[in-house]
Amino acid sequence: MQRISAGLMLVVLMVGFGIGWGIFSLWDHLHSGNTVQKPVITASQDNDTINKDSQIIFEQEYMRCGHVVISEYDQREDLLGKSLTELRSLFRYRDGYQLDLQGNTLVIRQKIDDWCPEDKNMFRLKEYQGRVAIYQGPDSSHDKLLRVTNLRMASLPEEIQKKIHEASYEFTSEEALNDALENFDEYL
Repeated sequence: MQRISAGLMLVVLMVGFGIGWGIFSLWDHLHSGNTVQKPVITASQDNDTINKDSQIIFEQEYMRCGHVVISEYDQREDLLGKSLTELRSLFRYRDGYQLDLQGNTLVIRQKIDDWCPEDKNMFRLKEYQGRVAIYQGPDSSHDKLLRVTNLRMASLPEEIQKKIHEASYEFTSEEALNDALENFDEYL
């Protein structure tokens, strides 16, 4: 008897499962036209990736003089296709770099513990062992002696001597310096 009731129970379960499956299939078939398909998400290029349309600005901040030199980055091809994460591994913060990507513009900021090229290439007249000498460097405390002229300080008027002692004769190019020295030739 227990065998019959266990077998009967198994048959009832199987019939119930079959009826349920049949109803589900019929329902799915009848309502298949009413389904709404959701839009498919397509993979797009990462917004943090540098491409041919990206503008790359390179800012170099020279810490000793405070000047900032802004230019376009000259090795642009090396950055194309790279993500911001990849760029941060190339331009590390500990090396003085800071990156900022807004829209299609990448700004690379570099802090340099030095003088800017313009200040490094300043020329000035100073006295060296009684003669007029030419120095090059960012300021009178951080310059180096380039050459000593034949002009004796004693042969120059006091006003010019005073300006040389004050390092007032500063020039942004060697040509301007040479022009000024030609004017001093009358004191030889």
